[in-house]
Amino acid sequence: MEKKIHIVLYSLLFLGLSGIYYINLKEQKKPHLEKEKALQQSNSSITDEKFSSESLKIAYVNSDTVSKYYDYAKKVQSSLLNKRNSAERQIKGKYQAYEKLVKDFEKEAPIMGDREKLEKAQNIRALEQEILSVEQQLSDQLTQEEISLTQSYILKTNEYMQVIGAELGYDYVLSYRLGGPMLYADPIHDITDTIIKSLNSKYSS
Repeated sequence: MEKKIHIVLYSLLFLGLSGIYYINLKEQKKPHLEKEKALQQSNSSITDEKFSSESLKIAYVNSDTVSKYYDYAKKVQSSLLNKRNSAERQIKGKYQAYEKLVKDFEKEAPIMGDREKLEKAQNIRALEQEILSVEQQLSDQLTQEEISLTQSYILKTNEYMQVIGAELGYDYVLSYRLGGPMLYADPIHDITDTIIKSLNSKYSS
């Protein structure tokens, strides 16, 4: 019985000491936690103040609309279309000459001699090769001209935009188009018309 009383007393003593240790530990951590909380509040206040005093000015333009009404873009598009049409006319003329040559050959073949047939067949094959060669050359030439015109357009337009953006006081001017990466933008930030007028003014000056 006496042994059991000792065990109970030791248990109570242990629990008491544990409680005192926990209270002391909590009191020691309390000032540290209060300092950390105050620091977090201070940092949050500084951050909020920074963003409120240095808010960014951002706008966007509809690039499809710009391409439609920007004079420089219309000029590039018209130039490329004229070059494509010119290339197509050249190829079309050669195809027409080829088709006529084939029809004449088929019509006259029954009364031709072997030597004449061979000569005309060689002429047809030569014209075929010429058409394929000219077609490839025109395609390569057109591709290079498109790349050159597009690069010039992009560089010059970017040069204009650097000036226009600074003049209007924007930090960022984004490009929007249907199906592009920007899924939503408040129309209040749409400055497409202003940008088109400014670009046309820069281009014509």
